[in-house]
Amino acid sequence: MESLKFNSLPELFFATCHREDFGGWYQRQNGDWTHFSKENLERDTQALALALHSHGVKERESIGIIAGSSPYWIMADIATQINHARVVPLFPNISSENFAFQCEDAVVHILVINNMNDLDAPLKENLSGFSTIICIDSASPLPENGTYWDDLLTEGYGLMQETDNTNWLQHQIQSIQPDDLFSIIYTSGSTGRPKGAELSHRNMLSQIQSILDLYTVDPEKDRCLTMLPVAHVFERMAVYFYILNGATIYFADSPKNAAKIMTEVKPSVMIVVPRILERLYESMTAAADKARGPKRLLIKNAIKLAKLNDPPKKRSHAMRFYDKLVYSKMRSAIGGNFRLIISGSNALNKSILRFLLNIGLPVYEGYGLTECSPVVSANCDHALALGSVGKPLKHLQVKIGENNEVMVKGDSVFRGYHNMPELNAEIFTDDGFFKTGDQGSIDEKGFLSLTGRIKELLKTSTGKYVSPNPIELEISRHPLVEQALVIANNRKFASALIWINPEGARRLLRINKDDFRMDLALKSLRVRESILRHITRINRKLNHWEKICRWSLIGDELTIESGLLTPTLKIRRKVAEERYADKIEGMYANLSP
Repeated sequence: MESLKFNSLPELFFATCHREDFGGWYQRQNGDWTHFSKENLERDTQALALALHSHGVKERESIGIIAGSSPYWIMADIATQINHARVVPLFPNISSENFAFQCEDAVVHILVINNMNDLDAPLKENLSGFSTIICIDSASPLPENGTYWDDLLTEGYGLMQETDNTNWLQHQIQSIQPDDLFSIIYTSGSTGRPKGAELSHRNMLSQIQSILDLYTVDPEKDRCLTMLPVAHVFERMAVYFYILNGATIYFADSPKNAAKIMTEVKPSVMIVVPRILERLYESMTAAADKARGPKRLLIKNAIKLAKLNDPPKKRSHAMRFYDKLVYSKMRSAIGGNFRLIISGSNALNKSILRFLLNIGLPVYEGYGLTECSPVVSANCDHALALGSVGKPLKHLQVKIGENNEVMVKGDSVFRGYHNMPELNAEIFTDDGFFKTGDQGSIDEKGFLSLTGRIKELLKTSTGKYVSPNPIELEISRHPLVEQALVIANNRKFASALIWINPEGARRLLRINKDDFRMDLALKSLRVRESILRHITRINRKLNHWEKICRWSLIGDELTIESGLLTPTLKIRRKVAEERYADKIEGMYANLSP
């Protein structure tokens, strides 16, 4: 096992609070940024830990957090760990059924929320069974079993005046063992019972230490922007990586405000999912639509050049010319200070990745799973292969098994799912490798590439298998396409649901934003012909049983709130198939394609 610099995440957190170069954190609220000093972060976390202890939190119990990303979230996380308890991250848009199951399965008695008004009505009806509901926002309505965050801190500060309690804090932190659990994270799969991945301090600490070999963060120069929900293990890992480096963290209020936030913060480091980068790409390239005359031609040529080729080792005269007149302005529009952007959770459109790299944005793709804390591999500036998900982290063993399955072994790989012994016996090989369910290959230089997902193979009624992910990604590369979902299970042929990208459609049809109507775009012959040509090109590369024989356009907005997207902006297959069952059946009304 790798030698750890710290035995636990609380030990790491408090060590960082004592660093001279640590500048604290910031949170965006109502358009303003609130500063959290390192002194307040330390003392408030200690006070909260004592208050939780006084409210009866016991070892190996769980505390649920269902709140937006903020310093409060991380303080609650650390305070829970000091009590030798586990945090269960929960998402505001979780179904009431899954909410009840996860809280019961993990034995959650205390729940931390931001504001009661943030919760959907079905969730509010499930709150009476908790011993305590902690409301961070002092303006929130308070349930009968509720208490305010500030009141807990007041209670905790009183307890800190007693020597026995300060000694208790030190003992609790020092007695945490690396292999103790710090969190149970339920996977957000679209089908079946949620699975709670049990992660230990060793899992997370070995992960963030290993990432130091890939990326450097300077606490005096870098500004780290947290845009994704820290309830997701990817962003939570990033926050602990920033803490390890003593970096200043800026907690955004909403991804919807991404462009504005970037100009305010001028971040240098950020973790993203592809959808955020796709939105940035759309906003950057929209400048060509607004321009007129020679300027319009200049911007369009610059965009075309940036999308065509992989980034050269040495920039051409044309690239340097466009950088001065176009690309530098694009970078300035999002702060102009990025040094490191890491993209994960799903594959990024290759043409968009080329564009972002060519205009000077350092985007690196990686791969991971909740069960691996989560990073398995990643590209970086000294080991980069476009189209791959990088080389495995140094402390991991990664190999390709039967059916080209990616298998992983190492200190950051979890020990199993909570209360699921039978499944745990199946997911590990005899020699201890975790079966990821993802298919891939490793080239001669050690770069890992993904080709599909075993568990998502679709079987047609003729007995042929279709891997939907690569096909969906290809379809989504068209500027008119927001997302695609391949349908083939128990069907005679493959079809697809295709969500229209409103910005792409508006630009194709040359309609002003205020005049754009999705219902007319769906009927547009130009839109349908453009997508048909795209599908035809894709079909030429596919086996005959994989070809998309029919497709249906959808104009609905894809959002987390609608239930169609997971918190990391992946489409929920089961939900989508149920919601658009009529469209799907319509594509199979006549059995022959």
